[in-house]
Amino acid sequence: MCAQSELSLHRRQRERYVGCVSRITIQTPRGVSLSGTFTRPVDCRDAAVIFSHTFLSDRHALGMFDMLGRALRRAGYATLSCDFSGHGESGDEIIAFEPLIEDFRSASGWLADQGFERQVCLGHEFGATVALRARPPAVQTFILVSPVLGPLSYDWSVVFSEVQLSDLELHGTTTVPDDSQSVRRQFTISKRTLADMSMVSAEEVLSGLDVPVLITHDSFDSETGLLDRTREAFHMLPDGSVVEMIAVPDSVVDEYTPPEGVPVAGEVVERALHASDSANLPDLRDVACRWASRWVPVGR
Repeated sequence: MCAQSELSLHRRQRERYVGCVSRITIQTPRGVSLSGTFTRPVDCRDAAVIFSHTFLSDRHALGMFDMLGRALRRAGYATLSCDFSGHGESGDEIIAFEPLIEDFRSASGWLADQGFERQVCLGHEFGATVALRARPPAVQTFILVSPVLGPLSYDWSVVFSEVQLSDLELHGTTTVPDDSQSVRRQFTISKRTLADMSMVSAEEVLSGLDVPVLITHDSFDSETGLLDRTREAFHMLPDGSVVEMIAVPDSVVDEYTPPEGVPVAGEVVERALHASDSANLPDLRDVACRWASRWVPVGR
């Protein structure tokens, strides 16, 4: 096959998988605008994946959601990724669980209004916690990447500067620079933000959940305590739920920040990557696509 023919074939395949890409705006009940990207493969019907990013991130999740979105669209799913309020291109907000829960419900409702009433949620870290607490009716299964399912201990003096900690103490809020490629220059957090990050309750997050959940962890999560929190909460997961170890996604290494009591980042990175490589663990894209097709099969 000549180079021009190969290029033409690649373009047709790409158009088949991508279809329509739309930049959208969703209004929450409290009046804050959410900016998002909705992508629908041309042969997709009513099954979609909705993404939920973690605190101080955005709809791309350092490229992880972009990577997963491409794989899931090839499998036939539409995808919706939004910046939560106070993040990315969405409206300003002091970051805390309650407004983000309303954001996720609004995004899921918008997706259902477009005819996608069979949804898979893919949530990352605190984004997984937000989605579980929001629990919109259209979501028929959850894929949770390194979810936070219990309390964690942080040394905030390592995470924030003395000026930021002083602002929190004196004024109740402070700003955190956003050094990603996002248009947003800073996040606004409060004491409530720190409490939400530290004091997650598995009972509050999982009580009454009645759809199957796939939880994925990588070797970093054994260092941070996330894997231990999942082990402690496993008995509360619905029937059919699975916990699976995966290879470390590329983006995780770039954003890893050790909490209190964890060795220095260099040692942790080396140990975690070695454990991942030596175990020949599956890729997150493959695991996510298999789970989605099991519980919310696409109709073409």
